[in-house]
Amino acid sequence: MRAVTRYAWADTAFDLAWTLAVTTGRTEREVLAVYGVRDDARPTDVTFEAALEERNEHFDDYGLLQLKRHGEHLVAIEPNGWVGNAPAVAQQLARPTGLFVSVYWSANGDHQIVQARDGQLVARFDPTFIGLPAGANDMLPGWVEPEDFPLDHLKSASLAALERVTAVAVEESWLTTPLPTYRLPA
Repeated sequence: MRAVTRYAWADTAFDLAWTLAVTTGRTEREVLAVYGVRDDARPTDVTFEAALEERNEHFDDYGLLQLKRHGEHLVAIEPNGWVGNAPAVAQQLARPTGLFVSVYWSANGDHQIVQARDGQLVARFDPTFIGLPAGANDMLPGWVEPEDFPLDHLKSASLAALERVTAVAVEESWLTTPLPTYRLPA
């Protein structure tokens, strides 16, 4: 519960729509290639807020991807994007050995967590529905318990789960610090 409290800022960020992914054992170029960024692409350093504004203004034209190195992990942030929510992306970035975990939530209240290890998809679920008759989705990992995702703290609980699985503590400052930002194809 302590980690959920640490991420309370996410529960009150009502306009925060993103996919936040963490991967191990991959270079920036490898991640960019899987996300579809051209080899010759040059980043611009912008904050998440500026990237989100640009993404929303050019929603049908292109997406945006921000990268942040965090020790042996590479963090990929998509303002109002969802490429890193795709099981195929997770599997590819976890292949042949490695870990990929993404947390996605949209402006419409959609949520999903995806996890791949060593090239295999091991989790894909919507934490909103854990423990409900409708089900959470098709793949719940063994580390998930219904009490892990209280509905009134769904965003902070999702970030706490990402931290538990990857050992990467998400920092609110990533939203205000300019990060290398790349355009994704539409």
